[in-house]
Amino acid sequence: MHLLRSVFSRRQLDLFLWLLRVNDTDSVPSVKTMNNLDKFLQKSCGINTIEYDGVLGHKYFVNSLSQILVQEMANPEVRPHLWTYPEDAGPNLSEARQASRWLHEIRPEDTTPII
Repeated sequence: MHLLRSVFSRRQLDLFLWLLRVNDTDSVPSVKTMNNLDKFLQKSCGINTIEYDGVLGHKYFVNSLSQILVQEMANPEVRPHLWTYPEDAGPNLSEARQASRWLHEIRPEDTTPII
């Protein structure tokens, strides 16, 4: 079942849907419908996990950074807290965006466009 920050096992989902039916809830979906919905949502809105082979032969997995950034930028709860422009704070540095690297060393084509 696809709920924000929740993971249900198959048995928990069965129990949850059974409770809805027992309490005469209209239009209770089946487990198969819920699983199909979850697959659809993961395919259209989820974040891909990329498999890599390490130099020493081990496998490791990472989530797609670009997809994470897209979702974070689209999230109205998170977006106001993200900074994409450098800031000249003088000698008082408290954020990475205030450092001279952001202000002077980043090429214009690597920065966020100004609207």
